[in-house]
Amino acid sequence: MIWLLVALCWIISFLFAGIEAGLLALDPVRLRHRAKSGDRGARRLQEMLKQPDQLLITVLLVTNAADITALIILTHELVLRLGWLGYPITVAIALPVYLFLLGVLPKSLFRRFPLRAVARLSGLLELTTKLLWPLHAIGAFIERTVFARAKNPPRLFAGREELKMIAVQSEESGALSATERAMIHNVVDFTSVKVRDVMVPLDKTLSFDPDGSPREVLETSEKSGIDRFPIFADNAEPLGLINVYDILFDTESSRSLRHYMRRIITASENESAYRVVRRLRAARIGLAAVVDSRQKSTGIVALEDLVRQLVQG
Repeated sequence: MIWLLVALCWIISFLFAGIEAGLLALDPVRLRHRAKSGDRGARRLQEMLKQPDQLLITVLLVTNAADITALIILTHELVLRLGWLGYPITVAIALPVYLFLLGVLPKSLFRRFPLRAVARLSGLLELTTKLLWPLHAIGAFIERTVFARAKNPPRLFAGREELKMIAVQSEESGALSATERAMIHNVVDFTSVKVRDVMVPLDKTLSFDPDGSPREVLETSEKSGIDRFPIFADNAEPLGLINVYDILFDTESSRSLRHYMRRIITASENESAYRVVRRLRAARIGLAAVVDSRQKSTGIVALEDLVRQLVQG
């Protein structure tokens, strides 16, 4: 009877250790699809995942309780029968069981088929969660009274990683090509790109003095293929922007560059590249001057460079 109790504890530990790994490896898109198709286990699991913290606490409590109970019973029984030799024998038995049979094996199995495995055990998980509701109620009371609860608790699944995972699965199923999948990943990752990652340093920037000659701008544009140039003061302060077409369409060639200057927006080195793209598009300007924390010019960033970073990554 004692050994059956130990085996039962180990079976419970095996199942809930696997459930823990399966919950963390769940594909939310497949879960929603399976729930919509009428799978009762998936629906039950989707409902429970509305409180993911409670679900994971249940799994951890049951797993640890089963492990500790089995170890105590095993130690007591072996020491009772073998005396002090029971301690090293307990260690020799428990070490491979807890490390491999109850640690590595269930996690590797449930991670291979997380949705199928956890959905089938969702009834057991729901029953256990209901049985442990007093502990959850006490924990919730302590959390409300002692700890400050976050206004926006973290989701079990991150939106960005979700989208990237969907793209990978779509590529594997043939719905997307490798290029399309890479572009989606680039778009998702673009939100973390900073202006300093894309900008052209000031010492490599083609710029002009506000009192310079329009002819010089046209010659430089013809050689470089660039049609917009920043205008900087002697102290490297950004003054404006020159568009080559404004000079070409002007019949008066004796004017200085100051006459053709358009306004230029400035962007911080640490500003999000995605935000700068939106600002440039809203202002209908293709170029921004980049400044550091002391408002000193450090370079420029063009809309074309930002889009290239978005597409190519």
